[in-house]
Amino acid sequence: MIYKVAAALTILATMVAGNLYSSNPENLKFMFDQFKKEFGKNYLTMEEESYRFQVFADNLRIADDRNLLERIHGGSAQHGITKFTDLSQAEFESKLLKSDVTKRTEDVKVTEVPLYEGTASLVDWSGKLTTPVKNQGYCGSCWAFSATEQIESDVMRTKGKSYVLSPEQITQCDSTSYGCDGGWTENAYNYVKKAGGLATESSYPYTSYYGVTGSCHASANDFVVTVSSYSTIKGESSMASYVKATGPLSVCVDASSWNSYTGGIMKSCGQRVDHCVQAVGVDDSTNGYWKVRNSWGTSWGESGYIRLAYGQNTCDITNDPTYATVGLK
Repeated sequence: MIYKVAAALTILATMVAGNLYSSNPENLKFMFDQFKKEFGKNYLTMEEESYRFQVFADNLRIADDRNLLERIHGGSAQHGITKFTDLSQAEFESKLLKSDVTKRTEDVKVTEVPLYEGTASLVDWSGKLTTPVKNQGYCGSCWAFSATEQIESDVMRTKGKSYVLSPEQITQCDSTSYGCDGGWTENAYNYVKKAGGLATESSYPYTSYYGVTGSCHASANDFVVTVSSYSTIKGESSMASYVKATGPLSVCVDASSWNSYTGGIMKSCGQRVDHCVQAVGVDDSTNGYWKVRNSWGTSWGESGYIRLAYGQNTCDITNDPTYATVGLK
């Protein structure tokens, strides 16, 4: 007991000082044991546990480096221990970041942006024009989740109906993408349009959590919504006007540093797009931010959300913002 209390105090002092990594192996072991307990981690062999412990320690160093970069760039994002801290960077990217930016097309309808007539600097649609945060698991199906969430929001916005729709149908049935091995939101919209509709989550539940895509078994009898087209918005200020005046946008970003994100406004981020999510709110004031809904469950980030600094194309958020024109079956 004395050891545990002393270790905990040492860890707390280290974190207050701005560092997660400790050169003391006892401190690292204590942190690793707490991590396993909190996230229900169990390893089959001692060799696997030893490897995961080393990865965990390496990721603490990486989190410290990212926190330093955030401070240098004036951001408030905090990086720390998350459910991904026992995955190497390569493992994390191969399991979760599989959006295929090469499938992005310029042949997209560009819409005139509605003027926001309100006075609020922050508009947040989460819980108003969104369903609850989802969890794609260890499957690279973010592109299907992003498109599904956008279709849900556009149905709420234009049809006044609320459905929790099926990302699994798109993941398994879109033959122009690769299921858990990646895809793109535009392909997802096109699939729903060609298939004639999208089913609910309850009638076509998600089964690809552990990275096995499975086979398509969609039935038109289960479809509840349709997609006739999709559109894009050009430029960050135009995106902000659209979100404030209208509603959420599907966006694709560089999420390679998100595995250690625990909260705050992120300013230090790359521009290599690898993940699709949904922008559900924006504060376009000085030092404002985008509120972005992720699909890694509510135990990640700020209850499933991340804030990205507004006005500097953080994480290349302007790469491919889209929304859908939808109908009801």
